[in-house]
Amino acid sequence: MKKLFTLLLFCSTVNSFSQTYPYAEGFEGMPSGQTPTGWTGSMNVLTYHGQVESKAVCARLSSATPVDSGITPLIGPLTGSSTVTFYYRALDFAFYPNGNAKDFDIGDQIELLLSTDGINYQTVLMIDMNNHNTSFNFVKKKVFITQWAGSNAYLKFRCQYGSGTSFYVDIDTFQVRNDPAASVDDLNTDEPQVAIYPNPAHNEITIANSSFTEGKTKLKIFDLLGKTVYEEFSSTVNGQRSIVNFKPGIYFVEIADERKKITRKLIIQ
Repeated sequence: MKKLFTLLLFCSTVNSFSQTYPYAEGFEGMPSGQTPTGWTGSMNVLTYHGQVESKAVCARLSSATPVDSGITPLIGPLTGSSTVTFYYRALDFAFYPNGNAKDFDIGDQIELLLSTDGINYQTVLMIDMNNHNTSFNFVKKKVFITQWAGSNAYLKFRCQYGSGTSFYVDIDTFQVRNDPAASVDDLNTDEPQVAIYPNPAHNEITIANSSFTEGKTKLKIFDLLGKTVYEEFSSTVNGQRSIVNFKPGIYFVEIADERKKITRKLIIQ
């Protein structure tokens, strides 16, 4: 009986440690050269790889080691305003930490994935040669994960070498928490159906509707401050729109004609 109680207590402690929300990790106080406490995978904490020469979790990538990854503990339950934030940089391996900032070549990438079962993962952020910030300084990234509200989730960094010089990926100040901006509700949800997908979106959105198909229709996208970032007039707003030049954040899509106007929230990652 005593052994059974000890085992149950141990399992309860493990579950309590591995499922938490909000979650924040700066990697300080962890042994260098080891996987972060509570994490799994092959990425290790290294000294002098974090912000202000402190510790960070790192991937060392080359043609000999083309993939390195790290998986967080189970985080949750997530909410309708959950976001992931972290700081990252990529530096050439030679002469680190005094080497050059790494320009991503074909195949070089940092992928952030999410899983609710620890088996099937879905990409929530991809950093590659098209959107990588080549900088010696750390760059902040924010990802909205509001669509997984109510779920517990693992977050996984998967870093990959494609071509060119060997490099380090340093990731620091990782957080999963509520962001008030992500909890803004859709407006006019009782109005005629308008579908905007994917949402959250990255490069492109598709607008499909059944009520704005005739006459002159105005499509406007504006940010939280009310600044218009896109506007057009058309006989129909159905179809695809590129958003590659939009900064990540919360936006509103407004569609109007002479009879009505509706507004939908759009999250751009």
